[in-house]
Amino acid sequence: MNPTILVLAAGMSTRYGRPKQLEPLGPSGETLVDYAVFDALRAGFSRLVLVIREELEQAFRDEVLPRWPRKLEVLFHRQRTDDLPVSGLGYKEEALIRAREKPWGTAHAVLTARPLLPGPFVVLNADDFYGPSAYGRAMAFVREEAPGGVSGNDPPVFALVAYTLRETLSRHGGVNRGLCRVDDRGWLEEVREVLDLRPDHGEIRGRTLGGRTVSLTGEEPISTNFWVFTPEVFPFLEKGLREFLVREAEGAGAGTEGGDGEFLIPTEVNRLLQERAVRVRVPRATDPFFGITHPQDREGVVRGLGELAREGRYPDPLWEGSCS
Repeated sequence: MNPTILVLAAGMSTRYGRPKQLEPLGPSGETLVDYAVFDALRAGFSRLVLVIREELEQAFRDEVLPRWPRKLEVLFHRQRTDDLPVSGLGYKEEALIRAREKPWGTAHAVLTARPLLPGPFVVLNADDFYGPSAYGRAMAFVREEAPGGVSGNDPPVFALVAYTLRETLSRHGGVNRGLCRVDDRGWLEEVREVLDLRPDHGEIRGRTLGGRTVSLTGEEPISTNFWVFTPEVFPFLEKGLREFLVREAEGAGAGTEGGDGEFLIPTEVNRLLQERAVRVRVPRATDPFFGITHPQDREGVVRGLGELAREGRYPDPLWEGSCS
């Protein structure tokens, strides 16, 4: 079955100040989603699902979609805060849902797109540049291991294309990353969300979701949300979402910070790893990573993409005579 690229483009770009998903960054005004599509097509993907907010859909259709090759199947999925594909919720959870304004997070986005994902799929962010090796590693995994796991064994096997922490930092403020612990055979043992990572006197410091400060060298493998899943992940996410909503509702009712949390892919995958419910391969990317978190990051991304074009690694304009 043809694997799908699932692009998470529903973020609110709070720190950036305007929709990063539509920001012109390439030498001829290309967005980072343009580069994702270009690299995905080169790796053999031909089906794309864009997870967006309703107010962004028309802009994507008018400004971005006409540039893409017609052979690419493109589907739009609107991530809504009231789209909770779980049953048996109580009145506290329902009140929490009604009061919610911002998106529920990356794992929620994946779960709500379930009807459009009948086979293996790759999840990635719309505001990150991953480079061609990530898509090649993902396609190799899909072809070799994803259908039913290793030799059809249970538990299911997924993948995470990882980068080195130091290569994904911003010089203009903190970033959030999934810190990975990987065994010597390339299997993921743990992934923890670490917030506000930034250089600090020769080290890199951040804080866990629980508020504990961590110090890192910068050589650690990390997640930038480039995951490879099969539909086997959906029952796990459905169960996790139900439990997440109950916790959030209880926290909100107790006057704590409940009600503002996010249902995140790294957190859910880590829970499943600790329960030994899944296994996750960790191939490493070999290309530069560019991400936009802060407005000042834009200049570095524009410069990096321009250098790649001058080196001949991408055409300029990106789509001229390329993947027709």
